[in-house]
Amino acid sequence: MGNSCHSKKERKKGKSAFYFFAVAAITAAACVIIIMEGKRIKIENELLAYEVW
Repeated sequence: MGNSCHSKKERKKGKSAFYFFAVAAITAAACVIIIMEGKRIKIENELLAYEVW
């Protein structure tokens, strides 16, 4: 009986750890994408500043 409770706690810890790492990975990916997009826009604006119309 005590073993089943211990097993449930382990599963809950495993699920929590999985969700934590999944959210951390998604957040890191979003930050990288936002930073890369910002750099791209900055470079594009610099190029447009030199363009003669």
